[in-house]
Amino acid sequence: MILCKLCRPTLFKKSMRRFNVAWWAYSFPVTILALASAEYAHEVKGDVPQALMLILSVLSVLVALSLLLFTALNTRMLLPDDNLILEL
Repeated sequence: MILCKLCRPTLFKKSMRRFNVAWWAYSFPVTILALASAEYAHEVKGDVPQALMLILSVLSVLVALSLLLFTALNTRMLLPDDNLILEL
């Protein structure tokens, strides 16, 4: 999904203009890749698998943290104005 968006730059630019809850869909494949690379690095000893595991794990954490930040900054857009949670 990520590669599909990156290969079509005009579609990628249009989809990145406004925050959307669907952005959370990007975090799951990256996290699964990081977990799979961790298992692979555990089975296959070497520098390349360890580096791949580290890169994908850091990328997964950065994606999750940035999504948390964007979600926290855009709560007004995600929740209706008459929501009791926002009044607290």
